[in-house]
Amino acid sequence: MFLIALVSNTLPAQEMLGIVNSSYSGITGSVINPAVTVTSPYYLDINIIAGDMFFENNFIYLPKEEYRFSRFMSKNPEFPTYNNSNLIVQSNNSLTKNMNAYGNMRVLGPSVSITAGRHSFGIVTGARAVMSIRNVPADLANLIFEKFKNPPQYNINYKYTRDMYAAGAAWGEVGFNYSYVVKQQSSDYWAAGITVKALKANSGAYIYGDNEDYIVKDSSLMLYNFIGEAGYSLPINYETNEYTGNPIFSGKGMGVDLGVIYEKKKSDPDLQTKGELCSQKYIPYKYKIGVSILDIGRIRFAGNAEKLVFNGVPQNWVPTAEYAVNSIRGITDTISQMFYGNKSDLIQGNDITIALPTAISIQADVNVKDNWFVNGTFVGPLQFSKSGLRRPTLIGLTPRYQTSVFEVSLPITLYDWTKPRIGISARYRGFFIGTERLGGFFHFSDFTGLDFYAGIKVSLWKGHCRNQKEGNCGIEEYKIFRK
Repeated sequence: MFLIALVSNTLPAQEMLGIVNSSYSGITGSVINPAVTVTSPYYLDINIIAGDMFFENNFIYLPKEEYRFSRFMSKNPEFPTYNNSNLIVQSNNSLTKNMNAYGNMRVLGPSVSITAGRHSFGIVTGARAVMSIRNVPADLANLIFEKFKNPPQYNINYKYTRDMYAAGAAWGEVGFNYSYVVKQQSSDYWAAGITVKALKANSGAYIYGDNEDYIVKDSSLMLYNFIGEAGYSLPINYETNEYTGNPIFSGKGMGVDLGVIYEKKKSDPDLQTKGELCSQKYIPYKYKIGVSILDIGRIRFAGNAEKLVFNGVPQNWVPTAEYAVNSIRGITDTISQMFYGNKSDLIQGNDITIALPTAISIQADVNVKDNWFVNGTFVGPLQFSKSGLRRPTLIGLTPRYQTSVFEVSLPITLYDWTKPRIGISARYRGFFIGTERLGGFFHFSDFTGLDFYAGIKVSLWKGHCRNQKEGNCGIEEYKIFRK
């Protein structure tokens, strides 16, 4: 857990449902379905900058009596502390379920898409930091939080057989988006899309294990059994924990998004490109359905990387004070001594691989009446590697009112099958802002996470040519759509 914290210390919207499912999402919507760009009402869409910040967990929290969002905005915020330490959060020591957490910070850099008839081409850039923790037993999470100094948990033999895992990574990405109208027959409209991204990573870490069997007694840990693996690649000196910034990029990889969209148009579309790009016609839809697979791929770290293998049955009482060492090397030396009787055998490799947070998504959007729409979205994890990042499940229902100038939506979501949330999002021309967790800005309940996104873009419309008189370009349905 210590290693994951080092990777994710920059973390404070999971999927930005308020904007990515909008008819006006353009290149921004490609993060949920790469086929959306060719279906857009824009022939040119430029994302200038957008950001998405999300964190949620079921273990640590700020009590609602003490939480104020305004403190995060203060120059010198003052927070209460708990547990006779400098921690500003409390632990949920009554938690009976496994500990889970997910954090995502995403910056969508300058990106552009151009549509010409049946084809759309785009360039996307961005940076991401993702952290996920799954299935950590509540008892173990509490012992780690209390630094193994929790007398009520002494002399209890804890045994777990279910896999637990955690991972974190930070990377930049540059990619190419292509979408194509595969079939158009009458008002039936099919599109497919792909985004391929080259990834350069700054840092990454993971740990997973099963068959944990241990006892904590006074200040000592008796570990009877642990089978698992850990790895890390960080821009620090492992002997001193000092930041070195070298290498800047220690990992590289590739990510792929795939998607298809079916739309039932309000009339037959004309996909022929005649003259200027602006002369293309846009036909609004009655409803649409999309399916996508996101973040297929992995990152391989070969710079300053170490892989640790736990495959033994240690029988050593280890004073937990020994874990209060000041470096990663001190930690690995201590653990290696426990498992192998020396300080070197724990490290069994100098490259690691971390899988991206692969997920399947299904989207459905219905034009209920005039400018009123309702969207349903499902995002489910597809984790194929224990050393990978894992998206939590998300189910969303988002009613919205939209015009070409103004839009407001109300995302209602169920996070990780357990936490219902309500959010709000608004767009004015090319600027948008929103959250899927409105309660995170108030103190109605204990603070366990936050969600926020915003961005700005510039777009040029199909059917709107600046050098032509109105009426020479476009169709009546589109004029109604833009009101």
